[in-house]
Amino acid sequence: MSTSFFKSLLLSFCLLAISGHAWAQNIEMRYSNLFSKLKHNIAESHPDVSIALYLINQQTGETCTVHKGWMQKEEHYEELVIPTDNALTIPLDNHLRQANPDVTFVIDDGITCDVSMQVIANSSFGKTIRKADLESLLPQMDILLNDLGGMFSSWFMPEVSGVVMHFATEQTGVITVSNDTIIPIEKGKAIVDVKQLPENTVLILPSPAIRITPWLESTSN
Repeated sequence: MSTSFFKSLLLSFCLLAISGHAWAQNIEMRYSNLFSKLKHNIAESHPDVSIALYLINQQTGETCTVHKGWMQKEEHYEELVIPTDNALTIPLDNHLRQANPDVTFVIDDGITCDVSMQVIANSSFGKTIRKADLESLLPQMDILLNDLGGMFSSWFMPEVSGVVMHFATEQTGVITVSNDTIIPIEKGKAIVDVKQLPENTVLILPSPAIRITPWLESTSN
């Protein structure tokens, strides 16, 4: 093969490498900052709910896609597993907290994303959900919210009385309730007042919820 062919091939690889990074940006964080928020997930008092961190697009309100993530401290490097919901996850370890490595997440370029901390259910339960499944989440969500709010938060924070089911941002439709009523899905969200549902109620969703978060009646809508 000619020298010119190898030069052309090398140039092609270089262009591919450049284009692979041209549409991405790195979000830099410190491990200790992430650990201080996610450490609440270690507690055993709320096994079915946890804190999740997301990058939220300022313009659209949608979760920013995380293409890759890693931790690095000098020569030590560890790639992170990015879940399907694009949550910012790290291994929780006191040794890592002391080492405090840099944490990098790669997202699309040309957008601005803010970190959002949310209390979420660890399971989306699929398309069929019983009231009992949701009811068991409420006291656990209360515990976690109170932990986040500090020792006096229980004095002024209302109890969790329901959940918000999150779907695709623009999705509309209904959740069918077994007592022949419906719960509307508007702009990708459905508010389920769990405490007001009759016993043994079953909810039929058009598709599994992307995530389930607390609903406090005084801050509804």
